[in-house]
Amino acid sequence: MRALDIIRQKRRFEMFSEKTKEKVLELNSFFGKYNMHFEEKIKKTFTYYDTPNNDLQKSNIVLYKTQIGKFTELNMATEKINTTFKYTVRTNYKHFTKLIKPHDKILKHKEFLIDSFKAMFLSSINFDPEFLLQKLQVAYVIETTSLEYRSANVTGLKITYSFDKDTYTNMFNNQKSNANILTIYQHSAEKTDEDFEDLISKLTRYLKELTPTKETKIMIARRMTVTKVEPITKEKLDKMKNNLKKKK
Repeated sequence: MRALDIIRQKRRFEMFSEKTKEKVLELNSFFGKYNMHFEEKIKKTFTYYDTPNNDLQKSNIVLYKTQIGKFTELNMATEKINTTFKYTVRTNYKHFTKLIKPHDKILKHKEFLIDSFKAMFLSSINFDPEFLLQKLQVAYVIETTSLEYRSANVTGLKITYSFDKDTYTNMFNNQKSNANILTIYQHSAEKTDEDFEDLISKLTRYLKELTPTKETKIMIARRMTVTKVEPITKEKLDKMKNNLKKKK
């Protein structure tokens, strides 16, 4: 998908495996009224920043750099909030972007970052943005290889299927994980919404290999790279108790 494409809406699915891609394409052909063709293979890197105390995450803000080919963009946005498994977008959603050079350090764009922080919090800002910037470091890196297909029908519905092979790296604990993700983007006008919803309905109805998710990529990265705590066995617990007795 070209970096500057207009996206009306999108749906995301976790796939059991890469083989699910073939089933999605076959089902699309089975529908008959859709013409699909392979568009391109794209390498993407999403680099997310935060403080060691996750100050941005706690404030429902994401700061990240998007690299797609030669196109690089610095983003600061309001994050979606997860409350009891229901995902809602904040009513005061904000998103600030700036085109930068691929190898730019984010602090090279200090003025953009400070202005964006102030705009996020408006008059309620009660911290020093410059002090926060000093604590920022790379928190997560998502490396993606996308196979993208374009599809259209006679009513004007235009969509992109992005089959993503993701590698998530949590830079705080060095945990890594992989996932196969399908994201379907709608590029066409509001009048094609019904067709888009019909397509999504068919995919979820006929392909059990797809798991619909409203999580963003960074949410998936956090979930899949959280530090795993090993359960304490009875033997290990007894050993810990014996060690404590010896110390006494």
